[in-house]
Amino acid sequence: MKLTRVDIRFYKSFNFDFELKAHPKAKREAWEDQDGPWFPFVRVPIDGDITAVVGANESGKSHLLGAIKAALGVTPIDRADFCRYSAQYSVQLEQLRHPEFGAWFELEPEEERVNLPALKNASQFALFRPGAETPFLVVDGERVPITAEELKVLQLRLPGVFVMETDLAIPDSVSIRRLAGMTRPTLRRPQRSELLEELETSDRSESSLGTLLVKLLSQSRPVKGASADEEAEFNLARKLLLDAARIAPSAFQELHRGLAEGKEGWVEGLVGRMNAAIKENLNIQRWWTQDKQFDLLVEAREHEIALTIQDRTTSTYSFKERSQGLRFFLSYFVQLIAHRLAGNGREILLLDEPDAYLSSVGQQDLLRILHDYARPEDGSLGGQVVYVTHSPFLIDKNAPQRIRVLDKGVDEDGTRVVKDAANNRYEPLRSSLGAYISETAFIGGQNLFVEGAGDQVILAGLSAHIAHVEESTTSVMDLNQVTIVGSGGADGVPYMVYLARGRDTVKPACVALLDGDDAGHRAERVLRRGADTRRQRILDDDFIVRIDTWADGHSLQTDWGTTPIEIEDLIPVPIARRAALNHIARFTDLTEIAGASFSADSILASAQEHNNMWAALGACVNDTFPDEHLEKAGFAREVVKLLELTPNVEAADEIRRRFALLLGDLARLLEDASDRETNERSSDQLARHIHSFLTDHPSGMRKYDAGRLLRQLELATPQDSRADDTRLALTSIRRRYELDDRSHPAVPRFEEFRDAIRALGQLERLQYQEETETDPSAAVSRTPADPEQGTNTPSAPDQTDTPG
Repeated sequence: MKLTRVDIRFYKSFNFDFELKAHPKAKREAWEDQDGPWFPFVRVPIDGDITAVVGANESGKSHLLGAIKAALGVTPIDRADFCRYSAQYSVQLEQLRHPEFGAWFELEPEEERVNLPALKNASQFALFRPGAETPFLVVDGERVPITAEELKVLQLRLPGVFVMETDLAIPDSVSIRRLAGMTRPTLRRPQRSELLEELETSDRSESSLGTLLVKLLSQSRPVKGASADEEAEFNLARKLLLDAARIAPSAFQELHRGLAEGKEGWVEGLVGRMNAAIKENLNIQRWWTQDKQFDLLVEAREHEIALTIQDRTTSTYSFKERSQGLRFFLSYFVQLIAHRLAGNGREILLLDEPDAYLSSVGQQDLLRILHDYARPEDGSLGGQVVYVTHSPFLIDKNAPQRIRVLDKGVDEDGTRVVKDAANNRYEPLRSSLGAYISETAFIGGQNLFVEGAGDQVILAGLSAHIAHVEESTTSVMDLNQVTIVGSGGADGVPYMVYLARGRDTVKPACVALLDGDDAGHRAERVLRRGADTRRQRILDDDFIVRIDTWADGHSLQTDWGTTPIEIEDLIPVPIARRAALNHIARFTDLTEIAGASFSADSILASAQEHNNMWAALGACVNDTFPDEHLEKAGFAREVVKLLELTPNVEAADEIRRRFALLLGDLARLLEDASDRETNERSSDQLARHIHSFLTDHPSGMRKYDAGRLLRQLELATPQDSRADDTRLALTSIRRRYELDDRSHPAVPRFEEFRDAIRALGQLERLQYQEETETDPSAAVSRTPADPEQGTNTPSAPDQTDTPG
C-alpha cells in the first residue's frame, strides 16, 4: 500500500489552501464539509518512491513530516498543534477545533484487498481523521463512515513510519558487558583512569579506598539509569554490531572472558572475525565513495569495544579524529540496514534535514542509499522515503518530479505547495547563476561542457524526462554524477575545459559537446591543437563530440532531411512549434489566427530554407509575432515542460528516441573518460610506484633496485613539456647517489635518497601551481625598455638541486 497524498488543515504552519479557496472555478468535493465556510485542505502529493521536500526556513517542511505521522495514526492529534494564526483558532465553547488530516492510498497491483465492506473492490481510497471528530473514508469520491473496529482492522494494513534519527552519530566506544547482555553497573574509562591514579597516589587505607569506590560506583550507571543520548548511542552501536554485522552476542561474552583471563591470542582472533563480519555484511565501501579503501574496524580495549576507521593510508583513527560527515553517514547507513533486516523495509522513511553533517559528496552517497531503500536492487519490495532538505546536493536531478516546494504565505495564509513551474522543477544550477561564477566551482566528477544555458536545460530536462518514462537512468545520463557546464558560447568551451583539466595533476573526466556550425568547428580545432606537438592535450579526440558528425554516425536526420547541426535541430517540428507558442504565450495573449499562422508547415519550410531549426523558429516568430522574440533557455524549458505535462504529445516518441541516442552516447563517453582518468592518470602511477618504494624499503636498498625504480618513474612520467624537468631530476638523483657505481651495492645516504624520491611525487603538482603564476607571453611581449626582472614570473626550481 502506497501513500499518494497527505491532506492537512489547521496544523502548525498549515492553515488551509487559501489559493484553492480563492480560485474562481474551485468547488468543494462531495466528501468535504458541507456546512459553514469552506476551508480546503492543503494537499501535498507524495511520490511512490522518494519525495524531496524543499523550501525556505519556517516554510513548514518539518511540519509536513509531523502531519504524515498524524495522518497515518502514528502520533495522536493534539489541539496544541492547531495553527496559531488561523482565524479558526479559538478557546470558546463550541468553537474548539483540532488539526485535521487525510491520507490517500493506492493498493499495489498484486496486493490483497482490504478486508472491509467499503473497500472490498477499492484499489484507491482515503482515510480522514478530522480532529476530535469520527474518522471516515473517501471511496470513489464519496464519504463513507467507518466504525472503531473497522478502523483497527484498517490500521493494521496501513504502512508504518520509520523516523531516522538524523542527529545521532556512531559512538567512539561501547561497553562489551552490555553487548554481551550483562546489566550490572560498570566503571567507564574515565572512572577507571581516576581509580588507577588514586591508587598510585593515595595511602591505600581501607577508608580512603572505600570512599573512592563509593564515589566512582555512584557515578557509574546501570543500564536502566543511562541518559537518553547514551542509550541511543548504545542502541545504534548494537544495531551495527549485532543486527547489521550479524555478530552473535555470545561472541562478546567470549571476548569479555578472553580479556578477563588475559588470553591475547583468543581476543585477537575474535576481534579479527568480528572485523571480517563487518566488512562482509555491511560493504560500506560500496556506498561511501569518498574513500573506497577505508575500513570500519573494532578494537578490544579493556572493557570497551572501540569503533575505529582505517583509511587508505592504513592509519587508524577514532571517530572523534575523523570528520563528522563519516560518523553521521555511518549512523544513517546502519539505521537503514538494521531496519530493513528487521523486516520493516516497507515502512515510510522520514528524514528531517539529513544533509546537516554531510559534505556534497556524502549527500550524493546518502541519496543512493535512499534510492536503494525505495527500490532495492534485489527486486524485493521497498518502502517510500520522504525527506526534508535545504541542499541542492540531496536533490535527485534525474527525478525532478519528486520535488515538493513549500512556501509560507503572509498573515494567516499558512504553508502552501508551490505549483509554479518556474519554482517547482529542477534546473541546472549554473543556468540560473551565470556561466562564469567562481570559475570551476560547478565542475564535478564527470563534466559535460556545452555551449550555452539552452543546451544545459534541454539535456538535463530530457535526461530526467526519459529516466522518468523508462523508470531507469540506463539509457541516459545520471545527473547526480554528471555536471552539465555551460560555457557562454562555443568559443568559451576550450577555456572552460582548460580550467577544469589544464591546471592540476588531478583532472576530472570531461566531454565537450559542440555544434556543427563554424563556431563549433573553431572550438574543436582549439581543443585538438597540440596533437602533433609535445605539449599535453587537455582533451582527447575521443571526448570531443560534434553534433553533425555524431548524427552522421547514427544516420540521424532532421525533419527536413538534412544532418542536424545544433541541439535544437533534434527537436521535431510539432514539439518545437508548441514549445515556441508556449514561450510566446508567457508574454502575450495568443489568438487562434496567430496560432494557425504559426504552423508546423511554415516552420518546416523555413527550416528547409535556413537548414537550422533555431533560425527557422526566429523567422516565423518575427513574421507572426513581430513584437516578440524567443530566448534559447526559455524555449528549452518549454520543451521540457511540454513533455512533462503531456508525455504523449505529437512526436514525443521521436524526440525521446533522438535524445536517448545522444544522451546514451554522452553517458558512455563520460564513463570512459572517468575510467581512463582513474586507470591511466600519470600522477597515480607515480604515486603508486613511490608509495610501494617507501613501504617496501624503509631502511635500505640495492643500487640495482634503485635504478629499476628510476626507470619505472620515468616511464610513468607524462610525455609533455614538463617531462624534461622530471627527467633532469631523475638524472640528478642517479648521479648524486652513484647508482651506476656497483662497487658499493647499497644506496648511500639512504634517508636523503628516500626524501628525494618522495619529493618527485610533488614535482608535477608544484609545476602546475607555478605555471598558474606565470605570465606566458612576457618573453615575446617585453619591450627593450622593460627590465627582465619585472615580469613577476617565479623561476622554476633548479632540478639539479632536488631535495635530498
